[in-house]
Amino acid sequence: MAILVTGGSGYVGLNVVDALARAGREVVSFDMTRPPPVAAAQLSALPGRVHPVDGDLLDAAALERAFEAAPIEAVIHTAAVTSGPARESTEPQRVFQVNVLGTIGVLEAARRASVRRVVVTSSGAAYGESLYRPGLMQEDATPVLPTTLYATTKYAAERTARRLAELWQLEIACARLGTLIGPWERDGAAHAHGVRDNFGPHSQLARMAVMGGEAVLPPEECTRDWVYAPDVGRALVLLADAPTLPHGIYNLSAGIDWTGDIAAWCAVLAARFPGFRHRIARAGETPNVHYTDRARSPMAVDRFEADHAFVATRDRATIHRGFADWAARVGRAWYAC
Repeated sequence: MAILVTGGSGYVGLNVVDALARAGREVVSFDMTRPPPVAAAQLSALPGRVHPVDGDLLDAAALERAFEAAPIEAVIHTAAVTSGPARESTEPQRVFQVNVLGTIGVLEAARRASVRRVVVTSSGAAYGESLYRPGLMQEDATPVLPTTLYATTKYAAERTARRLAELWQLEIACARLGTLIGPWERDGAAHAHGVRDNFGPHSQLARMAVMGGEAVLPPEECTRDWVYAPDVGRALVLLADAPTLPHGIYNLSAGIDWTGDIAAWCAVLAARFPGFRHRIARAGETPNVHYTDRARSPMAVDRFEADHAFVATRDRATIHRGFADWAARVGRAWYAC
């Protein structure tokens, strides 16, 4: 039996497919495009078996082909348009269609195929304005106040999934992801089929390091509720495999204080890549590293840890070392594609 991963060539999806393939699992990876050759080569060297299926999430026939590629036991739905202000201004219908109607289409197809479990990836962005207030974001206690179209559609997809779980007696878990750092992030805005407008500062710096550039940092650091991308991949597989789902909504992040992480990451990169330099922007100078949002409050992670005995990596040195190792191995080919 296989697990179907929608958005399997995207940032979250590739980390899920990687986790499954490393565990020797069978995977159907559904996406509009195949992963770049460097990623495909890495996946093909793993013990699992990956069946790529091309297609648009909104194309019902293409989605059916994905469900027919192998017997499917569970779905991990990662496909989404991670939109920024420009895309939300010019393509609001597309953002809504993919993030909400696309989720409904996946759930309908899963129901027709008698799939037992669907994991829907949501986002900590769903908390909206609450993210910028003090305190931990709690799944059932923190007010959900989305303001951007991306946040609004992710929350709408969550609530839709939970309602259909009740109506159709499906096992559905929604995971509100922290901000990923680590392997397989691309600058989606730079690609014709890119659906990810954000490109995190850790990846910006990794790209500069492997290319031998100089990073000019903003004067003030912006902290986020970051989480190591391979941990997210493994945790989503854990949700797909869990014997029971005591809760329908989970925060999924590291749950640590990330203050000073950008400076620490720059130091790791400088030691690993001798051509890399970094400094703070001078007065009046425009940085070439940007933050995609304001600083955010962290999400509580005790529910996921208690229900599924999983703790994301909290040692930042371990995360930095793993990301730097990946960047040294495939980063030049990856960031150039």
